[in-house]
Amino acid sequence: MSSQNNVVSISNEAVLMNKLSEPETIKQLISLLDNLKKFNLLFEAIENFIKRSPEMADSLNRMVLTLREELPKNNIVNNLQSSLESLIRLQNLINSEEFRKIEATVLNERTIKTLSNLCTSVSEAASNMEYKTSASPGIFGLLKELTNPEIQPAIQFILNVLKILSKELKNA
Repeated sequence: MSSQNNVVSISNEAVLMNKLSEPETIKQLISLLDNLKKFNLLFEAIENFIKRSPEMADSLNRMVLTLREELPKNNIVNNLQSSLESLIRLQNLINSEEFRKIEATVLNERTIKTLSNLCTSVSEAASNMEYKTSASPGIFGLLKELTNPEIQPAIQFILNVLKILSKELKNA
């Protein structure tokens, strides 16, 4: 019986030695030995993770319990649902044909530049204005200013706006 065990044992050793002497096995063993430190660190991290799993499970349980208690109090789900509905309505507005018309007329570069110039002019005029009571220019002063070349572009702009606005009001 013991001789049979030795034969099997010798046979297993021979198979093992043959396998260990194969070039691919040698290459794999060298790679394994080169990365042994990394494997040890990985296994150590996994062991530490497993050791801490009861603590992490308790933390998760406490967090779930806290959420179950706090969610109904703070009405978070309803607030999120309301916010989502508002976003959907806003998206529908943005996708509407009416908004595209507004975007084409109001949100174009020319209109924005014109509004910017108008705001700058109003702001600068307000800064330069003296708010002390002064004599009004009178009708002749206004007539004289109408011929001022600096004011002519603004007068033409205002007149054009008034003409277009009148047409729009008639068509409304």
